[in-house]
Amino acid sequence: MLLYLIAGSVLRSIRSEPLMKLIALLLSAVLMGGVVSNATASAPAPRAMAETGLGQYRVAEPFRYTEAVRRSVYVPARDGVRLAIDYYLPAVNGRAVSGKFPTLLEFTRYGRAVPRPDGGTMRWPDAPADRQGVLKIPANASGPLLFLAYGYAVAVADMRGAGASFGPSYNEGDGVEGRDGFDLVEWLGRQRWSNGAVGMFGASYLAEIQPRIAAERPRALKAMSMQVAFFDGANGAYSMGGIYRAGWLGAWSSRVAVNDNRSTTIQQRILNIAEVDADPEQTLLRQAIDEHRRGGDTDGYNSHFEEFKTLGVLRDRLTFLDQYQVQGQNNLQTIVDRVNRSGVPALLFGGWHDIYSNDMLYWYANLEVAKKMIYGPWAHGYLGPMPNDPRDRERQAIVSRETLRWFDRWLLGVRNDAETRAPIYYGLQRTRSQTDWYEAQQWPPKEVVSRDLFLSTQPAASVLSQNDGSLALAPQQQSQRQPWTVDYTTTTGTIGTRWLLRKVYEIDMASNDMKSLTFTSPPLARDLQVVGVPTVKLWLSSENAKDADVYAYLNAVNEDGESRLVAEGILRASHRKLGKAPYKNYDLPFPTSLSTDVKAAAPLSEQPVTLEFAMLSTGRVFHAGERLRLTIAGADRDNTVTIEQQPTPRLGIHVGGNAASALTLPVLGDAPQFVTP
Repeated sequence: MLLYLIAGSVLRSIRSEPLMKLIALLLSAVLMGGVVSNATASAPAPRAMAETGLGQYRVAEPFRYTEAVRRSVYVPARDGVRLAIDYYLPAVNGRAVSGKFPTLLEFTRYGRAVPRPDGGTMRWPDAPADRQGVLKIPANASGPLLFLAYGYAVAVADMRGAGASFGPSYNEGDGVEGRDGFDLVEWLGRQRWSNGAVGMFGASYLAEIQPRIAAERPRALKAMSMQVAFFDGANGAYSMGGIYRAGWLGAWSSRVAVNDNRSTTIQQRILNIAEVDADPEQTLLRQAIDEHRRGGDTDGYNSHFEEFKTLGVLRDRLTFLDQYQVQGQNNLQTIVDRVNRSGVPALLFGGWHDIYSNDMLYWYANLEVAKKMIYGPWAHGYLGPMPNDPRDRERQAIVSRETLRWFDRWLLGVRNDAETRAPIYYGLQRTRSQTDWYEAQQWPPKEVVSRDLFLSTQPAASVLSQNDGSLALAPQQQSQRQPWTVDYTTTTGTIGTRWLLRKVYEIDMASNDMKSLTFTSPPLARDLQVVGVPTVKLWLSSENAKDADVYAYLNAVNEDGESRLVAEGILRASHRKLGKAPYKNYDLPFPTSLSTDVKAAAPLSEQPVTLEFAMLSTGRVFHAGERLRLTIAGADRDNTVTIEQQPTPRLGIHVGGNAASALTLPVLGDAPQFVTP
């Protein structure tokens, strides 16, 4: 402040206007630091903008900047642990522009940048920074590069215990994540190049950290943009129906260990994480990695692995699922009340192909802040369902432009239509290259109606399976039992995890269908639009097994007989007791998975019991001529933990009469109509 007073006094004493301007520019360079140039920020964005279509915000407006400059420093957290952070400022001719910018933060576990052989670094593959930290913003920029182009500063920080940050590695969800994020957000809001308003964006872990930080209520945090974040880990992400989803979690844990350099020998020069600017010899980076190796809290999912095999995932045995703890792993639904008290507006993006395809719906139901929700036929993270898939290009445009609209409103105060437009947009996948977009005022949309398809013993003559049953619009009058022998080789394959996937709708289910029970509809007489969460109600009996895992798959069968996965749900029979969810869940079936309820569940017998459970959500058009198929299996070998019982379980699914097993679909528009024989 003293320097600014002195500068003002000097300028007022000078009578020559050209000289005044020259000295003012020089003083500005000194006061703002060595990275700023004599270029100044251009005029702010317009204060009012006309409504534009989904993903079309400011598309006719040219970029304000085509360059950015990267700088990297350590920021001490409140306990002194040093956190590595890169910040990128809009630039002209290789020099950062002076001015105050709204600032956006990505807080990551996966490494904020990697070093390049030429001495530069890379955060975004299409815009590497050279050894001076200068990067070029491409003409087709999306995401953070687009935000830089329109006059935002962007920061990317390594989480404690990861990348170049110090501290031991720890389990996801430890309270330290939110506290560190608070410190970083407030630090960013105080920087000379910041206008004091900070937003956060990102997908998966980079989305899940945002509400953890919002719950700490930093004053500078003004908005969030969250993609594909879990909400209740025990009800979809980490397990479903008491069954542990070990496949993708094992892959994730291994990847994180590599990112943290915990499982590798340190090379002569570390090549998978960039050092900060003041550490060219990587001395501090090596010290940070040594601290990573100390590990962290072990009271998480993995420490209960043996229990999962037999009893399943029990909510009261994992107290962090429903009760927040200051130290240790935490389920995100435990902090939603604190997020609501923060008042931070939230933009939510969900994907029908995602492993968390139900969770973003739960976020929307439970958040009471200003919010919008957009769902499309997208996979987890930044990847589209297939390489060069038009759905991926559409996703990039929608996520980038709608996030820009959101941040313009809440960080800059632009009077755009971010608040007045529809609160929900959802896309139905019609073909691989076409998505039909709709808007809604509520979820589920009021136009969606539940339609039942009943399992039947009538042969569908469509597949060689254990039974070749059918789906019908009405239950058969007489109750019958479809015998079923569990085949433990059934699997959706390693890509069936939906984590970092590109091929969810391309998973070939033919092998599973042949080894399982199938119930297939006649060909559709007209298109059927399904949007939301399908549910299943099954009557299950057993000849020799006291417990069993049940996997239900909704498949689309084309006219050539190819069977492709659309949605799936799972439930362990001993977890069949339903109760009220500890959050709003659209009244979907919710297994309590409490120790007392699991223990009290009667063993399976020849007397059928009901199993009712939700599947993962979907948004898809089933075309005229296609068939719907419900496949019932007893294992997903590559993705979940199922005990292989001996002798092999001989089970039965009961259909018709007073044991009418059914698939319930959320249908938009006309009810299903089938071609009559």
